[in-house]
Amino acid sequence: MDRRFFILATIGAGTALALLPQNGKTDIDIAPFKVIESVQQTLFPENLKAPSASQFMATNYLLIVSSHSSFVKSDLKFLKYGANLLLEYENNFLTIMPKERDKRLRDFVNSSSKAENWVSLLLYYTLEALLSDPIYGGNKSELGWRWLNHNTGQPRPQKPFAKVV
Repeated sequence: MDRRFFILATIGAGTALALLPQNGKTDIDIAPFKVIESVQQTLFPENLKAPSASQFMATNYLLIVSSHSSFVKSDLKFLKYGANLLLEYENNFLTIMPKERDKRLRDFVNSSSKAENWVSLLLYYTLEALLSDPIYGGNKSELGWRWLNHNTGQPRPQKPFAKVV
């Protein structure tokens, strides 16, 4: 793991932990999110024309939305399961270099339909983080919108997770 990636991962995880609801109950186990963050960074690495997962705060977004009561609990369960499955498949996934991580992730996806479905679901939420309103914790500084030259609809949400009447 290079120094830059370690610093970004630490900052991202720390920010995500700080933004979790305080004094609130949550079913979130942080350990799988370290794996999820690493996979998101593999899917959207730095130095591409697209923003990187750490730049648009993909893991932060997932931590925030998955702690809300409207989040599909079976998705959260499967995201945790898949993270553990990946570590069983490649126990040093978090410590290998990014190029090798990409290769191992591809091998993992090709190893089973569960692995493929897990990465597909994770990619879904990662893209959601890239394109959602920043009020939900992703798309920092509207990076995803600017990357796609997207003009947002109006009005934008004033607060996250408004109650449904």
